[in-house]
Amino acid sequence: MPRPSVRTIATRVGVSAATVSRVLNGRPGVSEELRAKVLRGMREHGLIAPAAEPFVGIIVPELDNPVFPLLAGAIEAKLGGHGVTALIGSSTAKGPTELDYISALVRRGIQGLVLISGRHANPAADHSFYWQLHQQRIPMVLVGGQVPDLPVSTVTTDEAAGAAMAVAHLRELGHERIGLAGGQGYLRPSQNRLTGWRREMRRSFGSVDDTLHVESDYSLTGGHAAARRLLAAGATALIAGSDLMALGAVAAVREAGLAVPGEVSVVGYDDSYLAVHGDPALTTVQQPVEAMAAAVATAMWQSLQGYHAPHVDHVFAPRLVVRSSTGKARDL
Repeated sequence: MPRPSVRTIATRVGVSAATVSRVLNGRPGVSEELRAKVLRGMREHGLIAPAAEPFVGIIVPELDNPVFPLLAGAIEAKLGGHGVTALIGSSTAKGPTELDYISALVRRGIQGLVLISGRHANPAADHSFYWQLHQQRIPMVLVGGQVPDLPVSTVTTDEAAGAAMAVAHLRELGHERIGLAGGQGYLRPSQNRLTGWRREMRRSFGSVDDTLHVESDYSLTGGHAAARRLLAAGATALIAGSDLMALGAVAAVREAGLAVPGEVSVVGYDDSYLAVHGDPALTTVQQPVEAMAAAVATAMWQSLQGYHAPHVDHVFAPRLVVRSSTGKARDL
């Protein structure tokens, strides 16, 4: 089927031929609103022929935390099994943002988007751009968060259950002063883990000491700083928001002249490659990356095929992997 002319597209969509030409060639001089109108109109009139190989963008918030490239790579591989090509982009505080990547990909006719821990992980963020994408009929799968009422499939783990099982493990080892080195408090995963920690601490010990919860960020330095405050509060065991944070926490414990796990136990989160190769190897809460990636790829492939499958919130159960960084409380 021959590609329709620029003039034909312009007539069908109701804009000038010059505007269509700029949109098709990714040139400046067209507002995002008008660009979206042209692409939406082309789709509605069937003027964008299906690509021989569908093209999907995967956007992660960073590459420093190994769970994000691990998950993105697994999703890319699963999509490849469906004959879908993926491009992975990383949004950072000092580089292109999530919206920058999305805008660039939409201008180039991207056919679907997998968004990992983006703005949808922050309940208080502006989610209007997601709704614009939905109105443009661009398939999306959200990983690690949700946008209320947005009819797209989501993939998450039960973060609250993961934090609770870490508390239960440490309680069984005789620990009572169990600290939580959480991530940024505005993020949904951080909020869910705090909920699970509070619930299990209250169930195990009857009350919750708020000095045993410290907000930080999901980094080595964040884990280090949080661990110093938790040790000062008398914690004998620490649950970190990521394996990267856990390694920072181990360093802080040792700087305080204490041994891991002889005097202080440390639990990570994610079960990235850092957990296996840590010193000591980290006990951690494992996210089922392969199962999550398969769910993402299936949901995206169904959307690309035009299936009217229901939008599903996939919630996967985490699993505690016990290694060498946790041990009995020192008074046992």
